[in-house]
Amino acid sequence: MVFLTCLFSAGLLIASFPQIQWTPLAWVALVPLFCILDGQKPWRAFRRAYLVGFLFFAATIGWIVYITYAGAFLLAAYLSLFIAFFGVVFVYFQPLPLIPRLFVLSSSWVALEFIRAPLSLFLDGMMLGHSQYNNLWLIQIADKTGVYGVSFLVILVNLLIFETWRARSFLIKANIIVTVIFSIVLAYGCWTIGQNKNYKTVRVGVVQPDIPLVVSWDEDKKPWIIDKNIQLTQQLRNQNLDLIVWPETSLPGIISEAPFLTKEIQATAVSLHTPILIGSVTQEGEHYYNSAYLIGSDGQILGRYDKIHLVPFGEYMPLRPVLGWINKFFPFDDFTRGKTYKIFSIDPSKSKFGVLICFEDTLAYLRRNFSQAGADFFVNMTNDAWFRDTKAPFLHLQAAVFGCVENHRSLVRAANTGVSAFVDPWGRIISAVRDGHGKETFIDGTAWGALPSNHEKTFYTKYGDIFTYLCFLCILVAVALRKYF
Repeated sequence: MVFLTCLFSAGLLIASFPQIQWTPLAWVALVPLFCILDGQKPWRAFRRAYLVGFLFFAATIGWIVYITYAGAFLLAAYLSLFIAFFGVVFVYFQPLPLIPRLFVLSSSWVALEFIRAPLSLFLDGMMLGHSQYNNLWLIQIADKTGVYGVSFLVILVNLLIFETWRARSFLIKANIIVTVIFSIVLAYGCWTIGQNKNYKTVRVGVVQPDIPLVVSWDEDKKPWIIDKNIQLTQQLRNQNLDLIVWPETSLPGIISEAPFLTKEIQATAVSLHTPILIGSVTQEGEHYYNSAYLIGSDGQILGRYDKIHLVPFGEYMPLRPVLGWINKFFPFDDFTRGKTYKIFSIDPSKSKFGVLICFEDTLAYLRRNFSQAGADFFVNMTNDAWFRDTKAPFLHLQAAVFGCVENHRSLVRAANTGVSAFVDPWGRIISAVRDGHGKETFIDGTAWGALPSNHEKTFYTKYGDIFTYLCFLCILVAVALRKYF
């Protein structure tokens, strides 16, 4: 019975995320778990919550098996600890009165998500709030609280439903308080979306070439890869664009070793009178960088951004200097992380933008730092082909949407195999590369969009995770006062 309840709770949670994406299920997904945690000893609560966490993460990040089976298992096992710790916290704060308990437990969930984010290796995804990415009125609060404010609301409603079920009565005061909070958040979202902002617009095109991994690093296929990107780029010729974006490492290999191919891209930019942003590897001495290059409409290279947040086990091997023996099993050279938040400018009179490579667009601190550095909109270039036709690209996009809301910045995404899309400052996905059947991944094509460009800074951009720090404070006060209940 306990296992089936854990399976049911995990199943509801899984179904609230892509690709099933039944968003309302997130509001009740944890209620079954709370029912089997109620009144349990801490060690038993830990085990039950851990099982739910493991079932959820195993199903949600299972696509990592295409990189490493052991890594996928270990990562799921590791991430499950954070839900397991919440199980312990759940029983620890049971002595508190109802209303303080609701808020302390919601704060505890937020605190654990916040701690998990920098320890998740590379993907700040699968937060409870991310499940609501298409609930536009609700997620506008993220410009004050980040995604954690949305997670707080979702867990708060789960807890209230559980407490109502346990009491077998309508908890009037608690329901009124939660309803008022919820109404304020929705009203704020409605008001924010309804604001008539006279933003400048920027016209950007994206290329999605759908290059198979098996040929990406084949030396003989490089000319074919560039030719395909150029042919797709030509489809955007008459759109009067300010910028065209190619995916991550769209010029495969080291850029300095392919001067002829680089000249072809430069000639294309001149022919279209449009700057082109490409991805490639840079070598400087013994250092390698995952880079983005902006080629101007005159064919000149206008600047370069080197990826700051590298993917462990993919772009570098953690602890390599300490564990010398590991070099026998991972003989590849590590990439070097970039150090500068490079801001590109297409033209002095046009908007400025920051580039986020691969999973960098899921990282709140990077998005915020680029906004503070002067980016008026974001560009993400990525290659999610590693994870095949799974939910990975949709989880990636889901997390990236919150960066738009948090900082009120538009986002342009160019992904080798999808999802290539345009997201406005309020998190609306305006358009994407799709085929005639509506499929967005593992197809080739182009798309373009006119997006708002904004230089104003939100509360979250200026002050960061103040809401989360208040959640930590709430927990500390509750710990200090718990002995009095």
